[in-house]
Amino acid sequence: MAKSAAKKSLQAEAVAADFAWPEERIQVANTPWLRAPWAQFLAMRQANRLPHGLLITGARGLGVMSLARQIIAYSLCRSPITAPGAEGACQVCPACRLRLAGTHPDIQQLLQSGSASSVTVDDIRALIDAFSFTRYGALRVALIEQAERMNRNAANSLLKLLEEPPEGSLFLLTTERADLLPATIRSRVQRLVVTMPSRAVMVRWLCDTQGFSEADAQMLWFMGEEQRISGELPAWDWLAVTQAWVALNAGHSGVLATVKCWQAVSRDTLARWLLRLWVDVMRVQSGLASEAPSHLAPLISQLSRQHTRVHWLKCHPILLEFLQTASHPLNDELSLERLALDLTDQSLPARLA
Repeated sequence: MAKSAAKKSLQAEAVAADFAWPEERIQVANTPWLRAPWAQFLAMRQANRLPHGLLITGARGLGVMSLARQIIAYSLCRSPITAPGAEGACQVCPACRLRLAGTHPDIQQLLQSGSASSVTVDDIRALIDAFSFTRYGALRVALIEQAERMNRNAANSLLKLLEEPPEGSLFLLTTERADLLPATIRSRVQRLVVTMPSRAVMVRWLCDTQGFSEADAQMLWFMGEEQRISGELPAWDWLAVTQAWVALNAGHSGVLATVKCWQAVSRDTLARWLLRLWVDVMRVQSGLASEAPSHLAPLISQLSRQHTRVHWLKCHPILLEFLQTASHPLNDELSLERLALDLTDQSLPARLA
């Protein structure tokens, strides 16, 4: 029994392990698409109707985690700033100092640490154990990043916690795809939605607040990279990846050469980029203007001309399946070789079935 208690204690400590509270490069109040969900949270708080569970939904690169962290900071602050338009944590009270130091005992986090990171039932059990401890302040907060990473057992375990939440608790979940969460989880939380801003709004914001050039801002908008909110350009070579697909379709490059190029990018990043290109190719196939920046549009045009609409429609499920398995521990070379072959000849999967 003593060993079991010690194990639970260690699990709880792992959940509440010290972390570096990131320095925010953006202010929610100055980010147009974050103002509405932030105002919704403030209204709940001011009306004393803050629920035990909040689900923040939004695409990558829109600052969903920045919003979640600001909600945590404001909720735990002992002297929050309440002036309209300037609401936020004071940053100087004991609770804020502990949070900034990464040692606040009332903050529990299950963060994504890599493309293969998942939330297991043991993670949720450790969270439950942590919520049984005496609180430092009036509220204990749990943050689960990309809650769709939970497996079924983990989701069922969390559901029990949401059904009978401990007093003085707040569960914050973030997700790109709320539909991937069980309906039972969704029914027990209130949703804060971060909507996709228009191209003009995003590009202007990137230029004005992050210092990007117009060309770089246009490219980041098109990519939808999560780094855009932090003012970072992607480190991977999007041009080489795209040219490799063009060369593969044209027969100018073999499968092995394409795989070698694509191996330089994580499978998750590659999957999202190829799907983004596919969407724009289908726009062109449908007679619409390309949304790609001027330096990428010629490659989109080439891809569109290389195959028929029927071919490109068949590519969609192949790309979706590749995205869905991108975080699986598969052999990179074999996975990419299969993708390249399937995109070249969509009848191959049927022949191999």
